[in-house]
Amino acid sequence: MTSHSSFLLSEKLKATKVTKVLTFDDYLERVRLNPRRMLRDSLTYVRDCIDYFGSYKVMRHGVQVRRFALFDAPFDQGRDRLVGQEGAQNDFYGWLESQLSMGRSPRLFLLHGPNGSAKSTFFRTLMRGLEAYSDLEEGARYRFNWIFPSGTYENKGIGFGAKSGEKPVTSESYALLDSHHIDALLPDEFRDLPILLIPADIRREIISQWVSESDDPDFTIPHWIECGNLHPRNRQICDALLLSSPGLMDVYRYIQVERYSLSRRYRRGLVTVEPKMAADATIRQITADKSLSSLPPSLQNLELYRYGGDLVDANAGLIEFADLFKKPVEGFKYLINTLEEGYLNLDAVILQFNLCFTGSVNDRHLMAFTETSEFASFEGRTEFVSMPYLLSFELEQEIQRQALENEHFIKKISPHILEAVGLWAVMTRLVKPVVDDTEIMDIISELNVYEKAILYDRGLLPRKYPTKIEQRIRSILPDLAFQRLSAVVYEGGIGASPRLVRSLLLRAATRYDTPWLSAVNVFKEMERLGKDKSTHEFLNYPAQEGGYHDYKAIVAFALSHWESQVARDLWAAAELVDVGATNERLERYITTIIHYIKGEKIKDEMTGAYMDPSESAMKSFENELGITEDPYEYRSSCISRIGAYKIDFPEENVQLPVIFSRELETLTEKMLSERSHQLKNILEGLLVYLSTERESSEEVSGQLEAVRKRLLNMGYTDEMIVETVDYYVRKNLAE
Repeated sequence: MTSHSSFLLSEKLKATKVTKVLTFDDYLERVRLNPRRMLRDSLTYVRDCIDYFGSYKVMRHGVQVRRFALFDAPFDQGRDRLVGQEGAQNDFYGWLESQLSMGRSPRLFLLHGPNGSAKSTFFRTLMRGLEAYSDLEEGARYRFNWIFPSGTYENKGIGFGAKSGEKPVTSESYALLDSHHIDALLPDEFRDLPILLIPADIRREIISQWVSESDDPDFTIPHWIECGNLHPRNRQICDALLLSSPGLMDVYRYIQVERYSLSRRYRRGLVTVEPKMAADATIRQITADKSLSSLPPSLQNLELYRYGGDLVDANAGLIEFADLFKKPVEGFKYLINTLEEGYLNLDAVILQFNLCFTGSVNDRHLMAFTETSEFASFEGRTEFVSMPYLLSFELEQEIQRQALENEHFIKKISPHILEAVGLWAVMTRLVKPVVDDTEIMDIISELNVYEKAILYDRGLLPRKYPTKIEQRIRSILPDLAFQRLSAVVYEGGIGASPRLVRSLLLRAATRYDTPWLSAVNVFKEMERLGKDKSTHEFLNYPAQEGGYHDYKAIVAFALSHWESQVARDLWAAAELVDVGATNERLERYITTIIHYIKGEKIKDEMTGAYMDPSESAMKSFENELGITEDPYEYRSSCISRIGAYKIDFPEENVQLPVIFSRELETLTEKMLSERSHQLKNILEGLLVYLSTERESSEEVSGQLEAVRKRLLNMGYTDEMIVETVDYYVRKNLAE
């Protein structure tokens, strides 16, 4: 089959996948079978969409939080997913739940934060999820059109267009007529639910009956569906048809129910409003429009209006007011009444909206707006949710990797540099910690900016602190993170934005003549950026003890972190440290102390005899680790750490190297210090081997080639190996 015919076949299959057009009777049957799905308001629809994609638990700052899978963009293979920001996700979901459970009038969900904190990405990902959901049967959406057949259809007049002495056709719906039998089709750009065509008293009765007979008899029917009405134009047409028809069933013949999908691009139920000076809805009389001259004469005598604008385009979906407070207050003051009552008065008509109202604003614009007299009116109608920069360098690294992929970045990336850049960005966002607990404050105030970043990301304190203290401080991390010094100066509210990080990486990739993203060049760009204080506000904060707001210290910490990661690679490639043997020693120690704490004997693997756990073996291992606290307390804390891991990750096997990474690092460093001269010889030989003059013996060449291949498997290229090894030898192994 040719590619052309394959394309046509796939399009044909798409076209026949769902029924797009229904009669009114068919629509009512679908409502009867599944009233909950067919009678949702916009808030319920958004919540159901989020529920459809599911949720799972992730660890953030030492605690488990719920993450909603929709924001992973599973409908688009994870492209442009929202990284982190679980707090905003849960706040939004909680807002939806409270709105629905309390039956409140429309309110505005407003994200605020610094520029570049992913507020737009949050709503863009949500809208993409809604688009995908609306294409599924679970997310089916319906609206209706008015169909006016030609006067010659079956040689009879119809409706208003019936000729004198002729009876209107009453035998069937006009919903499925071919286009050549239709004189006029009047779409409903407002997307009223077709169920609103039924009078309210009858509607309440039949919906209540259908709900009671459904699989979800506890479903609460939205108030506006029970008691609401059609928007003015639909009401006019329906009433005019009823005057010249035997009854409502005759009117319903003119109804064509249409399934539609939500679309950002075509502004169909999903709209982002940019700042502008105008009300976000308009009307235009359509009975004077020549393109609709085929409407029946009785309709042409009515003043019918076509609605337009952002609110109308978004109705029955979600609207985002981007940078809401960037425009003068007169440009959005109308929202006060709209959010309170759900209506908008356009002089000629009053429109009622079925909308999920959302928006975003910069922290500084919000702070300025709080000083105005209008703020009190908005405060009671708005849910303000902070969305700061991330404080996890692992997540920041993921943001930058995703951003480079979206830029179609083709250069190889030097290992660990994205992690180092993410760490650099997070450190620029941190403030010196302050807590009320005097004992905790004495410890936490000693942490420098690098140690605090590690604590936030990995829950680890420097080795000098006992495990018990580490566990206590880890328990207060959720309260410690995002600490505020003022309305706009707070952790995650200042510092390098993800956009700035991305531009720094791109400059490092383009300003230098290297075929890869060089770590050395990235650090050069960091130093260059530090001189541009007029552009970047965070560079002007006074430096504090511990490296907070001290840009040179922050760059030095990031560089040191990168060097430590590179060192691990080089030692591993040289195979001078047996990581497996070290892990086995740790495992034996943990097994021993478990039996010790439980008061159990342990089986000797050599003799098969059972004996008491060896106190000397445990003590020897603890001395290597430099443990100074009471042995029993330390051993008990190790068991507690394993238990905490099982609670946090119940579905995973216990990972001792993860739980005791600090202990493993201590053991490894002791071995490294004894073998640094061996490493230097290997690395210097590797530099010579990778040059054009390869004069080593066959045996030496084989050893160096093995080191090279291990580094290649770690993501390095030959050019990266030369740059990294040369830098490391000169910086750390020079005599």
